Amino acid sequence: MLRLTIAGNEIELYENEPVNLSYQFSNLQDINASSSNFSQTFRVPLTKKNQDYFGPVNEFGLIPDWDPKTKADAELTYNTIPVMRGFVQVKAIYVQKGKYADVELVFFGETANLSHDIGDAMLADLDLSSYNHTLNATQIVLSWAGGLSSGAIRYGLPDKGQNWTSDSIWTTSDPLEHGDFTPYFRVPKLLETILTTAGYTMESDFFDGATGFEEITDLYLLMNNGNRTPIGTPRVLNNVMLCGYTSDVTVSGSGFTNLTGFSEASPFYDQNNNFNGTTYVTPIRAFYRFRVNIQATQSGPGTTRLTVRLAKGGSTNIATIIDDFSAVQLQNEFISFTTDPIFLNSGESITVQRDISNSGDSLTLHGTGASGPGTTGWEVVEITDPSSGQTVDVAANMPVMKQIDFVSGLQKMFNLVFIPDRNNAKKLYVEPFNTYISSGTSKDWTNLIDLSKDITIEPTTDLQCRQYDWTHSNGKDLVNDLVFKNASRVYGRYRVDDPENDFASGTKEIKSPFAPHVVSYIPGTQFAVHRMLVDTDQDDKTTKDPLPRLAFWNGGEPGNVYLFNDANSATQTATAYPAFSQYSDLEATVTDEDLGYGPERPFHLVEANPLNTLYYKYWSPFVNQLYSSDARKLTAFFRLTRADIATFEFSDKIYLKDTYWRILSISYDATSEDLVKVELLKVLSDIRDCQFLPTGIDKADGKIQFSNPSGATVDQVTRVCCEKYGYRYDNSTSHCYQPFEQ
Repeated sequence: MLRLTIAGNEIELYENEPVNLSYQFSNLQDINASSSNFSQTFRVPLTKKNQDYFGPVNEFGLIPDWDPKTKADAELTYNTIPVMRGFVQVKAIYVQKGKYADVELVFFGETANLSHDIGDAMLADLDLSSYNHTLNATQIVLSWAGGLSSGAIRYGLPDKGQNWTSDSIWTTSDPLEHGDFTPYFRVPKLLETILTTAGYTMESDFFDGATGFEEITDLYLLMNNGNRTPIGTPRVLNNVMLCGYTSDVTVSGSGFTNLTGFSEASPFYDQNNNFNGTTYVTPIRAFYRFRVNIQATQSGPGTTRLTVRLAKGGSTNIATIIDDFSAVQLQNEFISFTTDPIFLNSGESITVQRDISNSGDSLTLHGTGASGPGTTGWEVVEITDPSSGQTVDVAANMPVMKQIDFVSGLQKMFNLVFIPDRNNAKKLYVEPFNTYISSGTSKDWTNLIDLSKDITIEPTTDLQCRQYDWTHSNGKDLVNDLVFKNASRVYGRYRVDDPENDFASGTKEIKSPFAPHVVSYIPGTQFAVHRMLVDTDQDDKTTKDPLPRLAFWNGGEPGNVYLFNDANSATQTATAYPAFSQYSDLEATVTDEDLGYGPERPFHLVEANPLNTLYYKYWSPFVNQLYSSDARKLTAFFRLTRADIATFEFSDKIYLKDTYWRILSISYDATSEDLVKVELLKVLSDIRDCQFLPTGIDKADGKIQFSNPSGATVDQVTRVCCEKYGYRYDNSTSHCYQPFEQ
């Protein structure tokens, strides 16, 4: 008989009330689905025993202790055989004749819990404190060798607003700051942390880098949320200051002289005692932005000139505020100037200085004690996080992204399925669809089919859309935006059209939340990096609110990199620069991996476009079988025991007479040994993606080599198979070549 337990409490059931259960394969592919394996609604009597759990839910004026908003663990068993684990939801209470009451329930399987348990938490909410580290040259170089947090973090060189060119790139005399480097976090470790935090454990050959998936251990998430330097702990939020004059001050004399006597009293402030009325001493090595306000009247003839500047160390000009203004220009004019970010070391002395060209004249600097127009003063507007020496707060550097969006994004990229363990719903097996399907057991159900019921065999045309798009999100950086504006699509999109199906309609989009990590050369150099810049005439070209990006660690690529040592007192050299790209090898070839869904012309030199795009490797076997004219769906009734149902897997291959099928759904009444309705999809033999498949490149002449259906290597192929994988077709020779980079 069927038994239901909720939170360890056995619930009494009606003897003849059906409990119709449904298992859906699609639930394994969508962790954001609102439902999972489920029951249709069924009623249980509000007996005294059941009321001990639910409380007096039939009493209109009473509020029971039981909370209808809270999920309660539940389990269905049939004669001790586990049927379904998950949770129940109360849908309604029915009171009949004012005396008898029923509780209407729906039962959800365990897969619906994953999205709920992760919730709306952000990546920045994770406890990643064990990965925090000091930002210095030692740790940066150590990361390249996989020695920082056992390879969980590696530092790369994306351009986050530095706008490097051949004229402004690092040199021995002007080396890279530690803050110019950016950490990347290993994806398998981050996924494991998310699931562990939500109370789950994971087993995955895919994320463990098993044979065929070795490159996934080198998959990393760019750790940047718009900050110019890695965010440290504690954050630099208490070192700004605002000062000004409370009354008019008259000064005279030529030559650059410090302005003195500024007040810090309210409404002015000095948050951490870095200012002494004249001089601001920088507390950390970072970028600083200053604002200087001048409200002044100048005596004397129009030939008198005024210059105001910010100075470092009493003599070095770091920003000109007023450049040789005449007395006429100053009268009744409020001047406010905000500097671009200025890089300063800790302990630098910063002052505001003025120079009056005619020493016989004076200058009246007006002060009202207020912080707006009318008062002369200056302030430290902004300080970035330290560029060196701070403890990097790994969680704070995570891109702005929900944890569940990160997980579902991986699912959409690699066509992942999440399989709960039958004995432990908190243990998940996570694998690509193709891997999972190939792991099943073959079972012969030929003699279990009920021939007295209709057997329905249908083509899959009703399951198909006219058009499918696989795409990432638009990153809005310089290169991604260029592609989007010129091609009206995101870089790396792959589209499947089926114009031959007169019955297919609509469009389905599989869209990841990640932006393409496109690599291009720093202008005039051989350094290929991800340039997170916006196309603007403004000096600040930083991409604001950047989307998260995934990339492969490509190791060190030849090229001298000059950076400060730990003490920022000398330059040290690395003979290779850290490379990350969308390819498993920066100079990719046919056999490498590509994080784009479809092939694209790269923006840096590669040997040849990889065959293994996300679509080809992880999605095409599924789609090709669905779109085949031989594809069929079968619906029939089977005499399955509860043990058969309890032990089936969606990866099983079901043999019926002379054909293999895989299960799409199972529906049955759990209270009886009645027939079971099963929907199945025909298993077709491997469908070749194209007549000719690329296998390599002849480096002597640049021809792409292909294999034909018999397995032989050829280099003369059809245009369709050449261009399908992103290559250039030579119509006169039927040869295929790698196109030049964009």
